[in-house]
Amino acid sequence: MRQGWFAAWGEVLAWWAVLVVVNLMFISSISTLEIVVAAAGAMIAAFAARAVHSASGAGPGGARRWGAALLAWPGAVLADLGRLCVVTVRALHGRSPEGALKTVTLQPGTGAAWACGVLSSTPSTYVVDVPEGMTEGGQTVVVHVMDRELSRLDRVLTVGPRR
Repeated sequence: MRQGWFAAWGEVLAWWAVLVVVNLMFISSISTLEIVVAAAGAMIAAFAARAVHSASGAGPGGARRWGAALLAWPGAVLADLGRLCVVTVRALHGRSPEGALKTVTLQPGTGAAWACGVLSSTPSTYVVDVPEGMTEGGQTVVVHVMDRELSRLDRVLTVGPRR
């Protein structure tokens, strides 16, 4: 019981610290009043984040493929940014964008929570839904993709075809 209590307060404290820092990063001149407001607002948001985490029962899931995903992420972001520029120029010249909803399966042992966050942080892929239950091969997720081309990050985190 006591260990759970420390973990809960540790999570609230971690959220609070991150939120205060992020808030203060966007302020041009930091005053005492700004620090007090940032600290108070971050405390409210930190308790809300902990409540959402407790209610959802979500966890990071399996850590398989995280190292490979971490290495593939910067290149995927740059490549996707280039593809996004091409799609934007084509759209400005009257060509319809090629985006579509697809169903993909995450590699077995890959945590859906962190993998969906990583996939959604790139310009070409955004996770729309994570249906309940897992298939034989791994967790199935619904993604919106910018085009048909798979990035290296997609190939690292998913298995099989996009349907």
